[in-house]
Amino acid sequence: MLKRPIKTVELKCYICGSTRNLKVASGVDREYYVSDDVFTVVECLECGLRYLNPRPVVEELGTIYPSNYYSYNMDANPEELGIAQRLRHRIHGRRIRSLLRHLDDREHIDLLDVGCGDGWMLYLFKLADPKRIKTHGVDINPDVCAAARERGHTVYCGLFEDVDFDRQFDVVNLSNVIEHVTDPVAVVKKAARTLRPGGILILETPNRDSWDARYFIDGAWGSYHIPRHFTFFNPATISKMGALAGFKILETQFTPAPTQWVWTMHNLLLGRAPRLAAIFEPRDCFVAGLKPFVLLGFFAVFDWIGLKLTGQTSNMTVVLRRGDLAAA
Repeated sequence: MLKRPIKTVELKCYICGSTRNLKVASGVDREYYVSDDVFTVVECLECGLRYLNPRPVVEELGTIYPSNYYSYNMDANPEELGIAQRLRHRIHGRRIRSLLRHLDDREHIDLLDVGCGDGWMLYLFKLADPKRIKTHGVDINPDVCAAARERGHTVYCGLFEDVDFDRQFDVVNLSNVIEHVTDPVAVVKKAARTLRPGGILILETPNRDSWDARYFIDGAWGSYHIPRHFTFFNPATISKMGALAGFKILETQFTPAPTQWVWTMHNLLLGRAPRLAAIFEPRDCFVAGLKPFVLLGFFAVFDWIGLKLTGQTSNMTVVLRRGDLAAA
């Protein structure tokens, strides 16, 4: 059955405002099949930012993020996780402790996780330094907000851009969020105003400069996530965007992204060998069992080798420090 067309809007470049762009890729929803529409990725000819153009309007968010969307169902209870999920949590926890070293001089840390889902990452942040960290989250889905609150986190329900927070924070974390928002520059500026002076913004997002992003540029690259990813960054465009909000980059880390490889393989095989594509069903990565352990383990090693050879992967984490004055 054909689905109704998704309502979209034509855009200018978020960073520089240019309308001059070049089509670099196109694709359909290969994950949740909420639409039959073909969406286009363009690259700004002025600053190099890549983005979905046209992209879904805000009113379509409830359509493109169905109730079975994976981040709404990431159980934060470690006693109920499979081996692959426990390993993922352990790796994330190690990285979190590394990132928080930039705030070693602070006795207490108020941390806000944007797009917190059911609180699984807030759990990892709290676990990394339970004595210092107070966890706060914000999400647009009332059900997952309630789930995160039940797990002991302070949660604001609504769009990050619209919420009036009752405090400032030492850390604003956007892990695999900035690529989803309708105006990433506005979000980064809001983060600057939400942070205390000297606070840090953590941006984890796909890296479109990785070798696999270049090789599978035509639409199979696993990090396109059409139509839910609106913007596709590299280190240069992250730096330009951060500067608009008064941020300076402290460090950039590239880490293996095995889940993105599962998505890439699924996309490559879907139209050619559907039965093989089913082996690489992306949503299987977020459940317990032997299959995700094998798939993610194999691609983690594969991507680690790529990191050693090229210096980059399709996943980057950028830590930015707020200056004395937040951007307007």
